[in-house]
Amino acid sequence: MIDEPLPDGNPSTLFVRDWSVPWHCHVLPVVLGLLVTLIFFWGGVPLASHWALSWRAIQNGWVLPIFLHIFVHGGLLHLLLNLTAFLFLSAPLISRLGRPPLSWVRYLYILVGSGLSGGALFLLVNHNSAKSVLGISGAVFGLVAALARVHPATGDLVEVRSQRTWLLVKFFVHNHVALFLLLAIMAVVSGRWVGLAWEAHLGGLLFGFFATPLYLERSSE
Repeated sequence: MIDEPLPDGNPSTLFVRDWSVPWHCHVLPVVLGLLVTLIFFWGGVPLASHWALSWRAIQNGWVLPIFLHIFVHGGLLHLLLNLTAFLFLSAPLISRLGRPPLSWVRYLYILVGSGLSGGALFLLVNHNSAKSVLGISGAVFGLVAALARVHPATGDLVEVRSQRTWLLVKFFVHNHVALFLLLAIMAVVSGRWVGLAWEAHLGGLLFGFFATPLYLERSSE
């Protein structure tokens, strides 16, 4: 494992990439993005409500939302924000996980595992609450954390105690401050407050951070 300076001499940027991404690494994310988009326009709000994950659903014996909540969104803006980040992050990560189809399997493990872990932490924090969560954002934060473990010059695993881990923490905090402000502005304009499932984001981030080392090369230095 290594913790070398970033190749462009700019240590303040988490998403610096110094490698090309083969075209085939974009295939699976685009297919998944189209699937999520089709689900949104086909099912709409009724399906989103039915697939949303909550303690109430679990207590009523409806356990499929543990998985299905990842694929539905509460509105067009929610969908666009999540898919933009999803498509930006996915292909670079896939390019560092080996060759297809094995790289796709590893990527799906990180993606789905992050989504499930995000849902699990949300349920744990909101035990016996009526709150619900939906969307792929927990999985997206898992992808962010996964890329934080990739050295941008070599592709080797970056150790836990590293500059990139600190950049990841700062990104998470700054991102959520910005999201809370955006939601507050929207609440003032619309008169309707929409919650932010930070628990799901954190759960996904933790999974991606600790699961990704299973698939990255370790430096021989």
